[in-house]
Amino acid sequence: MPAKLAPGESRESVFYVETNKIKPDPKQPRRDFDEAALAELASSIRKYGILQPLLVTKEEKSSQRGLDVEYVIVAGERRWRAARLANLPQVPVIVKDSMTEDKTRLEISLIENLQREDLNPIEEARAFTRLNKDFGYSHDEIARRLGRSRPAISNAIRLLGLPSDMQESLRAGRINFTQARTLLALTDPSKQKEVYKQILAGEIIGTSDLEREAAKISGTNREYGSSRRFSELETNLAKKLGGRITITDGSRGVTFTAKLATLEDLNNLVKIILD
Repeated sequence: MPAKLAPGESRESVFYVETNKIKPDPKQPRRDFDEAALAELASSIRKYGILQPLLVTKEEKSSQRGLDVEYVIVAGERRWRAARLANLPQVPVIVKDSMTEDKTRLEISLIENLQREDLNPIEEARAFTRLNKDFGYSHDEIARRLGRSRPAISNAIRLLGLPSDMQESLRAGRINFTQARTLLALTDPSKQKEVYKQILAGEIIGTSDLEREAAKISGTNREYGSSRRFSELETNLAKKLGGRITITDGSRGVTFTAKLATLEDLNNLVKIILD
């Protein structure tokens, strides 16, 4: 049962609710949960309990028995799943009575997951698309609310233009964000599939290898230096800035190249460097 409010307490006080009366939001953008990480969290919860309450909304439904009450998770599904693994009968929650609209619930759920950086690129792209198409947010509005650049939002959404097997590989981590962006640039399906197979086979690793092979297959002639050891850094910077990042190591030192879409993206890069 929920804990009673003490005199003077606000409506955002912590309640204790039966675990089996809580359910995940079916519109929650996150779909993948690492089983090993959940087991580790469950072990911690058995020892120390849940340190951060779940954020939920209350749903009331009429039934033959009267009024049934359930709680829908807005933020904290991973904690709830771990609590179930730990066989906790109750979990601490904060009930948000005002969040009855899907728009508010999805927005808070998305922001919570993005701040934790737990969404994979495809989950992220689908969540952005829901905000855009179902709830009327422009790419600029999404960017402002999440502290991202507009091109970063737009480029994330474009990932959904990949074939389903490539989306699944990106979701599962078999290919990375930069590789997916390059595959998107290949408009010929057969050529796109050829590069995709090479990536999965481990024949293409760094950004320069990828661009060189894509240029060769697409019939363009461009030279790229090797940057295999900078692949992860290039991917992380490209995702954050929304542009294409290339880092090469030559005889005269390391060269950093950023292809950005707008002046705003350049300002973001300068801010990162100066900070």
